[in-house]
Amino acid sequence: MRALDFTRYALSLSVAAAFPGCGAENAMQPPLGPPVASSQAARHDAQRAIQHVIVIVQQSRSFDNLFAGYPNADAPTKGLTSTGKYLPLKPISFENDSCNATYLMGRFDVVYDGGKMDGWNLLDAKDPLCPYTRVERSETQPYWNLAGRFALADRMFGSTIYADFAEQLYLIAGTTKTATHTFVVGPPRGLPWGCDAPPGTKTTELRGGHLRFLQGPFPCFTQFPTIANLLDNANVSWRCYYGGTGGGTALDPFQEIKYVVSGPDRTHNLSRPATNVLTDLARGHLAAVSWVISPPGDSDFPGHGGGPKWVNSIVLATQKSRYWAHAAIVAVWDDSGEGRFYDDAAPPQISEVGLGIRVPMIVVSPYAKRGYVSHTTYQFGSILKFIEENWNLGSLGSTDKHSHSIGDVFDFTGAGV
Repeated sequence: MRALDFTRYALSLSVAAAFPGCGAENAMQPPLGPPVASSQAARHDAQRAIQHVIVIVQQSRSFDNLFAGYPNADAPTKGLTSTGKYLPLKPISFENDSCNATYLMGRFDVVYDGGKMDGWNLLDAKDPLCPYTRVERSETQPYWNLAGRFALADRMFGSTIYADFAEQLYLIAGTTKTATHTFVVGPPRGLPWGCDAPPGTKTTELRGGHLRFLQGPFPCFTQFPTIANLLDNANVSWRCYYGGTGGGTALDPFQEIKYVVSGPDRTHNLSRPATNVLTDLARGHLAAVSWVISPPGDSDFPGHGGGPKWVNSIVLATQKSRYWAHAAIVAVWDDSGEGRFYDDAAPPQISEVGLGIRVPMIVVSPYAKRGYVSHTTYQFGSILKFIEENWNLGSLGSTDKHSHSIGDVFDFTGAGV
């Protein structure tokens, strides 16, 4: 399996032709679902309690694919087809890589089907039942154990229905909007992605509801701020760990941000390989806010099975470190809406670009509610909002502004370690 299999979308754009636009036009809708109780006192408690946040970014798994059958969660073990029949989700291995080997951008509407979430069998006429799977319980058990000891969310949705290039930008910026009704939704054709791409490199954009393949801006963005701007302005330390120990191109969304790449952040705050997070935990060099963009073999991308061991290694290293008493680890997955794995939850459609397929989120912390399953509707801006509120950073004014914070998974009345 090639080290950069998860970039196959970028290398296979030529297989796609025309795609439908989708969703409403207004990206700034009121919060979804019932309001979550919040108060100034609770925020102050959080600021005293959580002094270090580590966001671990895994890839290409739906909630049902990892947590089908999980108690007290929306986690069915059967999936609905377009014919109205329910099929058992077939157990597979993390290393199974048979479904949708080529990314086909714009297939979200097929699986969504007006909210029925029954179109997964229409994606591939040659293998219509391929998405109806769940990873073997023996392989997901480490994730289930973390969820049982700490907290799990069963209403976290990706912020976009498009590729993980855009998904990861939402994790640091809450948007990919470059102009009115214009969003970057797909990467360049080849590598490297980001500000080091060759001159003339183009991205794929959604403009006025229409996809424009490789006609979007150069992948070195200045049109929107990121959480790096807010953290730097507040003198709050941060770091992004990315890439494997071998050679080749390593993907990191901050490398697509001109503010980061052209300034001191590139030298001081971007750390390769991702395993450096373990070293910094052991040596007492952890920043206040960290992102870990997991390397391919440990990312849960289909064909790779190292994810559970990798995530557990970060949790154990944090628990052994001097940071544990005031730490929160947020493990979240992206899923770019191409229909790789079945999920039954219909994402609310609140903008031109999403929300996307439901993904897991596990929160590990001495302050996480034990065995708690949150049913609050989140998107990636919810993680940004928690970071912003915890350090009084202000708001990026993107999806973070109207998202629920993930703060309801914590109990700051005491640490029940």
